[in-house]
Amino acid sequence: MAENQSINISVSTGTILKIVGIFLVLAFVYLIRDILITVFVALIFATLIEPVVNKLEAKKVPRGVGVIIIYIILILFLVFVVRMLIPPIVEQVGLLAVNFPNFWNRIMENFESLRQYSEQQGFLDNIQRSLTGIQSNLSKAATGVYAFIVSIFRNLVNFLVVLVVTFYLVVQKGALSKVLKALAPSKYHLYLEDLSLRIQQKIGGWARGQLLLGLIIGVFSFVGLIFILPKYALVLAIVAGITEMIPYLGPLIGAIPAVFLGFTVSFGHGLAVLILYVVIQQLENNVIVPQVMKKQVGLNPVVIIISMLIGARLMGIIGIILAVPVVSALSLIVKDFTAKSQISKIKDGENPSYSDGRENTV
Repeated sequence: MAENQSINISVSTGTILKIVGIFLVLAFVYLIRDILITVFVALIFATLIEPVVNKLEAKKVPRGVGVIIIYIILILFLVFVVRMLIPPIVEQVGLLAVNFPNFWNRIMENFESLRQYSEQQGFLDNIQRSLTGIQSNLSKAATGVYAFIVSIFRNLVNFLVVLVVTFYLVVQKGALSKVLKALAPSKYHLYLEDLSLRIQQKIGGWARGQLLLGLIIGVFSFVGLIFILPKYALVLAIVAGITEMIPYLGPLIGAIPAVFLGFTVSFGHGLAVLILYVVIQQLENNVIVPQVMKKQVGLNPVVIIISMLIGARLMGIIGIILAVPVVSALSLIVKDFTAKSQISKIKDGENPSYSDGRENTV
């Protein structure tokens, strides 16, 4: 019988220190996550307005003046939106709150067999309780729209920080690379300069594409719904435009309330709303997205969904929206790291088990 052999696993002090260091860095990042979110939002804003500032600079307008002009235009636009859109939104949400308890009864009238089955299974009582809770939330939402706007202006500190950081990122060319280079040894400066440029291009393309997609889907939804559900067309169109920022699941989430409200009117209305959203979805997938996004993100759908779940767990709705640009930026670093590892293996005479997307030619 062979003698028992013992396996000794030794871990160097350096490895232990590296692991501890990684955990400390992750803990520190978690502690300052609010600050990082503010800076990242500023980076998104900066990538959105920088092309406009560049065009103004080409016309001899100083970059600082260009940013201020854009700020003034945005503030005037927000004032216009608040004055023109908020009152009808409040009215439509209030109308939803008043009529919501009757919606399920109308659906039951349109689907008699469904009503009988629901009564037999005892579903109706549970559904009515749920609808009552939703009605209460809608009532709070209708009266809380203005309060929500006021709360935004109460958070002036974060708002001003975003404006200031955005101003700095746009006015100072290469500001992001300067910050990164200040935190790293000089031998990484050239790489960080290139990385910061690619991150800004990636995030900028994503942000501009998402805004344009949301606007297009919102307008298409409004134009269609104004003929089917005119009382709630504006609210439902805004919901469709906002949920468009959520990859894959957003269009479905935006369609559910519209289809539900359509069936409360009649089977024909519900079917018309369903067909409308299916047509919009097909146009989006086959025409709009290929033209607008043009592979701006380039992430695996599974990675996107997992990142959204993590973002939702950490920061709620904001985390869901920011998950894609954050992971998109991190993917650039991962790709650079794997490409560097492959080059090192080739130099050492090894056969790499993965490639950077290019075929090896011998």
